[in-house]
Amino acid sequence: MSTLDELCSDLPVDPLPPARKRNPSVPHAPVRNHRLNSTEQKLAVRNALRYFPPATHTQLAVEFADELRDYGHIYMYRFMPTISMKAYPISEYPSRTKTAAAIMHMIMNNLDPRVAQFPEELVTYGGNGQVFSNWVQFRLVMHYLAEMTDEQTLAMYSGHPLGLFPSTRSGPRVVITNGMVIPNYSSRDHYDKMFALGVTMYGQMTAGSYVYIGPQGIVHGTTLTVLNAGRKYLGLDDLSGKVFLTSGLGGMSGAQAKAATISGCIGIVAEVSYDALKKRYDQGWVLEMIDDVDRLVERVKTARLNKEVTSIGFHGNVVLVWERLAEEYEKTGQLLVELGSDQTSCHDPYSGGYYPVGLSYQESQDLLASDPQLFRQRVHDSLRRQIKAINALADCGMFFWDYGNAFLLEAQRCGADVSARDDPTGLKFRYPSYVQDIMG
Repeated sequence: MSTLDELCSDLPVDPLPPARKRNPSVPHAPVRNHRLNSTEQKLAVRNALRYFPPATHTQLAVEFADELRDYGHIYMYRFMPTISMKAYPISEYPSRTKTAAAIMHMIMNNLDPRVAQFPEELVTYGGNGQVFSNWVQFRLVMHYLAEMTDEQTLAMYSGHPLGLFPSTRSGPRVVITNGMVIPNYSSRDHYDKMFALGVTMYGQMTAGSYVYIGPQGIVHGTTLTVLNAGRKYLGLDDLSGKVFLTSGLGGMSGAQAKAATISGCIGIVAEVSYDALKKRYDQGWVLEMIDDVDRLVERVKTARLNKEVTSIGFHGNVVLVWERLAEEYEKTGQLLVELGSDQTSCHDPYSGGYYPVGLSYQESQDLLASDPQLFRQRVHDSLRRQIKAINALADCGMFFWDYGNAFLLEAQRCGADVSARDDPTGLKFRYPSYVQDIMG
């Protein structure tokens, strides 16, 4: 596809576009562990073929089965557009209403390789926050939007377009439902299976609703969190020389580094993915990059002494930083961190949302694909180590809070010591939630 007009035309099936390989120059999602049996794998392929005329099924069935085997999901890479993926001016989109053109504009922004976390897997942020489940859904939605009038509504269900329906000018142009998997009556394994079958999809907050604007959308809230944490826990309005340690430089967590500098403190943000770290560095969200934990400690000492305002992206696992700072306190009595949190995608810890200490980013992805059970155990071990170091520093005066990413919940599930000491039921966490304790 070389033009927006061609992209927004009907699904190309006669002839099919040529088969395409994944682009090795962009980050890719970890292999998903679908846990489908042979009958369910056939169902996943049949579900994918629903978009195509029968004459194409023989060819596409083999291809989709291979994708399911190799990547744990059917992304339909063959149908990735060849046009540069970016937010074009609204006037350039073929449409019958500017509202639909604006939605197309936002969808393509969500999938821009400069924006998206895993662009070819349609993941915008959060490890598994998808815009659509596959590339055919993207093409169909673009076609529907090009045909839409001001008196129609497009109904979406986990990436699947149900069609255009009569509506009113004052009604919504798109109604979206994603990830309708009810936790009380299902499990993570249920969700993984349904995602592999192509019948549900996690859209995060703004990926599957097409309105992602990157870290700028949360930097104000993150800044207020850091400032209020300093006021509440440290009794300070001036955070000069104080250190805030956290992890994650993704789409949302990337705001933490900028929030630290706006707040006037020293921010340390650990990130295992070099691509993610370099992206935030190039964009100016993080000011420094360090990949050695001992050099990091020396840099922090200098910054504290000079009361610098800076943000340091540490390329490595945050567990190493927590443990090294705990070791430093034990040896010297010097507490080098006052505030701490975590923004890994711990809502999805076993599919690449949390990477265990002791393995590189690539080693973790390889283990996740080859031995998911061992990967799960390594995640458990890592979370326990992380909490042990956090607890040691908290006992010495550091203040930690949960950032709403299920970090404490997942740590508790793997046996880490996160229960409040005064709660015999074990249901209350030792550390507060940022919403309830800081922002509330």
